[in-house]
Amino acid sequence: MLIILIITFILVLLITVFGFQNGMPVDVNFLFWNIHTSLIAVIFGSALVGGVIVAILAIPKLVTKHFKEKKLTKQLNQISSISSSAKTTSPHGPDTPKGSKANGEKNT
Repeated sequence: MLIILIITFILVLLITVFGFQNGMPVDVNFLFWNIHTSLIAVIFGSALVGGVIVAILAIPKLVTKHFKEKKLTKQLNQISSISSSAKTTSPHGPDTPKGSKANGEKNT
């Protein structure tokens, strides 16, 4: 997780440096619009739109993973409670083998 944060920081830093070095005015034509703005606004705007698109596309997968994790956690808790209740009801106890007697009794 930390490596993703570092890579993201480096990419943002590179985009920022590139944007500030290229601050000249440009004409942007998109469909019916003609906008006169600086290149830095175009670079940051396109990076922002790209980030929003990636976030929107990633949300369904993250939600699915979250619900799957909750379901698996609930199953694990159920299995753990069943296992612990089985250990407490066992006449031999959790550490005593089935063939030996409990409480140090000798086989006769």
